[in-house]
Amino acid sequence: MAKRKSLRSPQIQKLEPLLYGEDLSAPEWRNYIDVLATKIELNDYDWMNYKVLAEISTKEYGELKIEFAYFGADFCTMKVENENIIYSFEFATIIFQEHIVRYIQKHIKSWGETYTFNGAEEVIDFYNHVLVSPYTVEKSRQVIRRRKH
Repeated sequence: MAKRKSLRSPQIQKLEPLLYGEDLSAPEWRNYIDVLATKIELNDYDWMNYKVLAEISTKEYGELKIEFAYFGADFCTMKVENENIIYSFEFATIIFQEHIVRYIQKHIKSWGETYTFNGAEEVIDFYNHVLVSPYTVEKSRQVIRRRKH
């Protein structure tokens, strides 16, 4: 008898901090996480809208799109999207302030370096800090229904 495909929703798992850092050598770390791109947006046109965006590939969650946003409120947001789910979090503004300053400082410091700045360490530190902070609240997990062509 042929096995039928399950029609259930994709499994929604809890996001955990990403493994990286001093426990792994650089080549080992690249086997777990690949930062594809980082971007920073500072928009003060009508109100403060600051964002750090990243696209990373991980062994645990596949490809992730991460967006950290500050918009002048008492809290900031982090959205994490993979192939099937969008996770939304709110966290303390002090976390955003700490990480955006570090990101910009390291970016400017790299201007005179041989290799370009990719923001890998800063984005993963930021992501992990948000997830483990006692001032973070997960607001939602939304299953994405993508049409297959």
